[in-house]
Amino acid sequence: MKRILVLNSILMMLLWVFDAAAQDTLLPQLVLDTLAPAAASTTIAPSSDSLVVDLSKIKFSNDGLTEEVKYAARDSMWFDVINKQVHLYGEASVNYTSLDIKAGYILLDYAKNEVTASMFPDSAGRLIGEPVFKDKDQSFEANKLRYNFKSKKGIIYEARTKQEDLYVLGEKAKFIGAPDSDTSGRNTIYNYDALITTCNADHPHFGVRTKKLKVIPDKLVVTGFSNVELAGIPTPLVLPFGFYPITKTRKAGLIIPQDFNFSDAEGLGLQDFGWYQPINEHMDAKLLLRAFVNGSWGAAVTTNYNYKYKSSGNVLLRYNRRVQENDKAEKQYFPSFALQISHRQDQAAHPTRKISGSVNIETNRDQNRNQNDFASVYRNQLNSNFTLNKVFPGKPYQFNLAFTHSQNTQTRKMNITLPEATFTLQRIYPFKRKNGVGKEQWYEKVSLTYNSQMRNSFNDVLDTLLFTAQTLRNARSGIQHRASTDFNMKLAKYINITPNISYEENWYPYIVSREFDPTVTLKVDSVFQTLPNSEKIFVGLEVDSSGSKWGRDTLIRKYGFYQYRNYNAGVSASTSIFGTVQFKKGWLKGIRHKISPSASIGFGPDYSGNTRFFRQVETSSRPGFSNKRQYSIFDEGIYGKPSASARSMVLSYSLLNVLEIKHFSKRDTTGRGKKTKIFDNLNFSGNYNFSADSLRWSTVGTNGVFRFFKGLTTLNWRLTFDPYYRNERGNRVNSYNINNGGGLLRLDQFGINVNTAFSVNQIRGMIENRGEKDKAKPGGGGASNKPPDDLLGWLDRFNFSHYITYERQYISGTNRDTFLIGQHNLSVRGDIPVSAKWTVNLSNISYDFKSKSFVYPDLGITRDLHCWQMSLSWQPTRGTYFFTINAKPGTFQFLKVPYRQNNFDGQGGF
Repeated sequence: MKRILVLNSILMMLLWVFDAAAQDTLLPQLVLDTLAPAAASTTIAPSSDSLVVDLSKIKFSNDGLTEEVKYAARDSMWFDVINKQVHLYGEASVNYTSLDIKAGYILLDYAKNEVTASMFPDSAGRLIGEPVFKDKDQSFEANKLRYNFKSKKGIIYEARTKQEDLYVLGEKAKFIGAPDSDTSGRNTIYNYDALITTCNADHPHFGVRTKKLKVIPDKLVVTGFSNVELAGIPTPLVLPFGFYPITKTRKAGLIIPQDFNFSDAEGLGLQDFGWYQPINEHMDAKLLLRAFVNGSWGAAVTTNYNYKYKSSGNVLLRYNRRVQENDKAEKQYFPSFALQISHRQDQAAHPTRKISGSVNIETNRDQNRNQNDFASVYRNQLNSNFTLNKVFPGKPYQFNLAFTHSQNTQTRKMNITLPEATFTLQRIYPFKRKNGVGKEQWYEKVSLTYNSQMRNSFNDVLDTLLFTAQTLRNARSGIQHRASTDFNMKLAKYINITPNISYEENWYPYIVSREFDPTVTLKVDSVFQTLPNSEKIFVGLEVDSSGSKWGRDTLIRKYGFYQYRNYNAGVSASTSIFGTVQFKKGWLKGIRHKISPSASIGFGPDYSGNTRFFRQVETSSRPGFSNKRQYSIFDEGIYGKPSASARSMVLSYSLLNVLEIKHFSKRDTTGRGKKTKIFDNLNFSGNYNFSADSLRWSTVGTNGVFRFFKGLTTLNWRLTFDPYYRNERGNRVNSYNINNGGGLLRLDQFGINVNTAFSVNQIRGMIENRGEKDKAKPGGGGASNKPPDDLLGWLDRFNFSHYITYERQYISGTNRDTFLIGQHNLSVRGDIPVSAKWTVNLSNISYDFKSKSFVYPDLGITRDLHCWQMSLSWQPTRGTYFFTINAKPGTFQFLKVPYRQNNFDGQGGF
């Protein structure tokens, strides 16, 4: 921008000097109104061709502007001295304080302190240079505008402005700038015959037409009586008034329901209405409600927080109470509850303490019951893990506090551990010298570890019985202390020998006692809980005193302080053997085999004769039968109980194998060849029990993982070999298999899992030899909706997965075996961009080969309508669907035409 203020002033003064008619007047108002006060002391140095002017004697008008006006133009500028105007042509601009105006033509009127902007015809006669008005964060586009610098008011014709996601188009708008006394600096705009929309097209596809509209930037858009227009055609949808928040900051207020819902089973209802409340600059809360006329309702409270460089997360608490009538017109109630917590601590928050984790708990299958998508319906497992970790700099110990939870949504049983506190002492060498001078002695290699843990658990709790007194009474608690010591030494330079001793002590707040009552008869029945939807779930066994005449034994907890100790001593040996073969010619350059054998022997105590830990109880008064059985007073101990077997001495062994080859590769630029592992950590393991009276050899187990096609296919296999013979009834007998006409080892169990997962884009990348950097390019897995150019391109976003398990099992009661397919299914997920606007969505297409049926297909179609969108989702298994045409998410997302059928209305089946 050119600054020519001083030059313009000098020109005006020269004209004044040679104009006799101007002898008794002041300088033209043009000069006075454009000079900044600081310029009053400016003088022009004398020369032979100039006049000396002292600007300090110039009188300034009270109506003059207080700041400098800057203006410029690309084509030309014309100064109209008599009318005190400046005409700017071609990419003209005017800047005054925070005000910035650009247009094809601008008229700057100093007499009125006004600026007028409009478009200007180019050489072809086309109007170009649409006026753009900008004041701080407020901006307009218009056909023509006028603005007064002093009053800070303006008239804008055919105004177009954007407020957050709203586009406001007005036939005529009045702009009122914020007065100097207003510290917020917030302007106000009044529009006449305006259209408010979220469509950014030159001719919006829809909007709300109103005769009167007021815009308070960064706060609110207020409309009077208005109606909805579609493609410029008024509709019968009218609004008596409208309030549209456009604030960039968070404000408390009502959340207007976005959707009306109608269900055959629940009637008319409202969804997602409530209240939003900012708590502070780091935290907010939102309450959402849903209600139906039949009595179904739900509430959800969500809290989000974000403390920079400290932590962030969210908390969701949800309750739903669905009501439905059965065939007898009786109301059935389906209450469900959900709690979700996510907390992430920033790495810079604290150097020694870290709190993080997630919680995901549901009751009565809340997600499954209230959502219809495949992920919600077939999510069978819920898990939670929330931990506090504390380390002590310079110290060899740390402390952990944890909450864990696992839940099966099909059986609705959960396991909860709260709390689990662990103190761990890392491996230390208590006898090692601090200065390290001299040869290391054997006792300096002695190490010590220690671990202490306190745990309280609730196991196999039905989710609806979680908050009951019975669940609290059945809690299992205890404290465990474990310490071990060992030291390492070499035998013949290559064999590592490690003697070790371990000690364990368990503390319990209770023991169990069983007592026999011959007067109470016994009958055991299975107990099922019937849900409102007539589904039955196994709860446990019920004892009925009217079923038998032989009595029963009862279990009683006795509370106090109880403990038992356990110890083990042993020695282990390990080494590694390497074998390498190299080839000078051919594709194969070498083979490397690593074998790591290890063996250990351990000794344990004999508690079998301890009458303090093991007791006898009568089980029946029926004559002629064995009426006693042994039990341990620690049967319900969370850390287990003492072993009832005699003193143990067990030799364990393992053989770990790693086989890899080196071969020629075209991608290898070093000439050394590429290494490929044939199998990694192939392990054979078993044991020999010296204390057992028979069947001393255990089975020999092995397993491994093979990966094919660059990891797209994973094969997990497991084998179990048995040295003993199996008789005709399928029982393992104390006779070696080799002595009964078989081999040294008999194949006992065999299983294979093959899992293949890939996308079509991955396959194309492998064929085309694409790298990681190319995956985001078109045809490389990007999210572009551009229609594909080839057949495979239509399936680029498809993900295929195939899973099969193959097992060898013995038929019960026989020596015959059979091979069975445990699981076998194929699933497809993805979407097909039929065109730039149409997309077919396959959330899930799964086929179970064992049941020969599809598993919960979840299908959909979406259509991009520029500022609107159409979508259809259908779940034929439940008979649920949802169809909607709606404005895209934003201020007008409440404009929608929904049509749905939920799982309470659906009949199921195809």
